[in-house]
Amino acid sequence: MADIAIHPITAAVVNDALTHVEAAPPLPSQMADMADIALLDSSVKAPFNSIRQLFDHLRASPEAADALNASYPSRGVFKTAALENSTSDQKLTIDISPNRLACIPAEFQSSLSPHGFGEVVKFFSELTTKHLDNMLSMLGAAVGVDLFPLHRSRNLNFRLCDYPPATAAPESENGCGAHRDYGTFSIIFQDGTSGLEIEDPSQPGGWLPVPADKVVMLCGWCAYIVSGGELRAVRHRVRRQPGVRRLSAVLFVAPDLDVALKPITQGKDAARFSSEVMEGKLNVGWFKEFMGKRWRWREGNAQLEDGEQVTQDEEIDRLILG
Repeated sequence: MADIAIHPITAAVVNDALTHVEAAPPLPSQMADMADIALLDSSVKAPFNSIRQLFDHLRASPEAADALNASYPSRGVFKTAALENSTSDQKLTIDISPNRLACIPAEFQSSLSPHGFGEVVKFFSELTTKHLDNMLSMLGAAVGVDLFPLHRSRNLNFRLCDYPPATAAPESENGCGAHRDYGTFSIIFQDGTSGLEIEDPSQPGGWLPVPADKVVMLCGWCAYIVSGGELRAVRHRVRRQPGVRRLSAVLFVAPDLDVALKPITQGKDAARFSSEVMEGKLNVGWFKEFMGKRWRWREGNAQLEDGEQVTQDEEIDRLILG
């Protein structure tokens, strides 16, 4: 995959329909030849002051946190397992998908707006409505496929992450365990604090730090499958610095839930795929739930029935490659 740089200009500068694309900023030398990773030189800035304010308010106001989670009882919105679970990822999260937003009463949303919620939702909305099509176009062009038919309904999630110093394991470096995302791609906004790392594909088990001032796009498992292996699912993690708070904001983009998960181009790895994948017997919705049981366990929000011996990546490898 060619390196991609997307530099959207805000509505105050140009018409909403215009998106400006510039040459990619120089990649760190160790990442220069790596596919499926793009550092985005973007004028779109995550509202980290509002994100910090929202986390602080929900932690200081248990009633507001409980009401927010009650609006979406199946999975919750504000997740704080790291405050009590020393073996989980040591982070707090706020998940704001379109489905969750639709379930949060307008009056309650308004009550949270003075605490940053309104700015966060505005950012999420502008990012997806003004710039998502451009990102899909450029990613599809990199491998010669049209990704739009797979993404008609906008299967999205927007996640805010807080890595506070005071958790159940304050000295732990595990902010977010090593994993690959399930979807097509993820866009990660960082607050300038280091910690995000990607695995070096030439040295499995070796980790490369992502510049803390960059917005980064990483491909996930769905991209790997639909591209026949041309797009690699990028393994990544977050390392904590004890005593240092870190914030990030992540947009997850995946194919529609009813899309059959199979290659739409004969990439380099397609011949290795299992018959279930090649014949389109699995759809994206099933795959998301299959992966979800392990990521929820890693984050401390669910229990596993089959033990902890098999990692999420090993389980997905078996599913895809047979």
